[in-house]
Amino acid sequence: MTSLYSPLLSIVIPVYNAEKFLKRCIESVLNQSFKDFEVILVNDGSIDGSGGICDYYCEHDERVHVYHLKNGGPSWARNHGINHAKGTYITFMDADDFVDSSFSEAANRVRLQDYDFIVAPYCIVDTAEKPIQHYQYREKSFSNNESKGEFLRTIWLGEPLFGSCWNKWYKKSIIMKNNLKFNNDFYIAEDFLFNLHYYRECRSAILISSAYYYYVLHGNSVTSGIYYNRFEIAKTVYEESLRLLADLNINDVKSRSFLEESYLSGVLRAMFDLTKAENKLTFKDKMLELKKYVSDMEVRSILRNDQTYNFNRLAYFCLKYQSPLIYYTAFKIRYLMKG
Repeated sequence: MTSLYSPLLSIVIPVYNAEKFLKRCIESVLNQSFKDFEVILVNDGSIDGSGGICDYYCEHDERVHVYHLKNGGPSWARNHGINHAKGTYITFMDADDFVDSSFSEAANRVRLQDYDFIVAPYCIVDTAEKPIQHYQYREKSFSNNESKGEFLRTIWLGEPLFGSCWNKWYKKSIIMKNNLKFNNDFYIAEDFLFNLHYYRECRSAILISSAYYYYVLHGNSVTSGIYYNRFEIAKTVYEESLRLLADLNINDVKSRSFLEESYLSGVLRAMFDLTKAENKLTFKDKMLELKKYVSDMEVRSILRNDQTYNFNRLAYFCLKYQSPLIYYTAFKIRYLMKG
C-alpha cells in the first residue's frame, strides 16, 4: 500500500531468510502504542517464506511497505529502504530482533525534541529470549556542537553503543544532504562506517536511558564468517575513525590506543581468516596477503610503540616481527585440530 503521509519515523528492516523470527520482529513494532511510523520491509532475495510474510503484513497494515529485491546484502537493502523512506527520522532493525514497549516511550520523547542523532542502550538475548547482557546508561546529550567530543567518548570510546545502526535514529535530511550510504562492498562494519560519517555531520545528539531494542545473538554470527576484504574493512574503519577524532580535536593517549587496538584486532582476524579451511585462496596468495598485512605502514607504526595488548601471544609475535609463514603454519594446525 502507498501513502502520501510523512510519519515521524521510518523503520527499515532488511529481510533475508528470516521466516522463523520475522513475525515477532514486525509485530513487536506494529503493537506499539506509538503509531506515527512506517515499516519498510526490504526482502533481500529470501528463498524461504519471508517474502510471503512481508506481503501479508503489507496487505493488512497500511503502515507497512515491502520491496522485493535480488540478493545484494544488508547494505544494499538498507540503502533501498533509505531511498523510499518518508519519515523525518530513519531507524533500522534486523529481521530476527525485536523491541519492547519502552520503544513507544522513547519515540514520544523524541517527538518533543529535535535532536539530529538519537542513541539507545540495548539488550542482548539468545534465540529463546534469555537475557545475556543488558546495557544501561544515564541520559546524556549535546546541542549546537557543544560537548560533541565528550558525547562520542560516552557512546564509543570504550563503550559498545556506537557500532550498530539498529539502536539509533538518524535524520533523513542529514542523510540525503550529505549523500550518506552504507558501503555495498562491506558485509561487516558497514554500519560502523556509516555512523562515523553521519556523526561528523550531526550538530546535536541524545543518549536516552530506555533500552528498548533486543538484539538476538545466534551461534553463527555474521562476523565469524570469512570475508576476503576484512583487512581493507579494518583499515578503512581505522582511517575514518582517526579522521573523526582529528575533526573533534580528540588526541588523548587513551582514545588513540583504543583505535589502535581495534585496528590490530581487525588485522589479526583477517590473518586468521586465511588459515580457515573454507578460504579458497591459493597458498601463494595467502602468503602474499599475510605479508601485506604484517608490513602495512599503519600496523608498523602502531607496533613501534611499547603498548601492550591482550591478544594471543603467538599471533601478536608473528604480527610484530613480520613472520607470516610461522603464523600460517601454527594457526592452520590449530584450526585443523579444533575442527
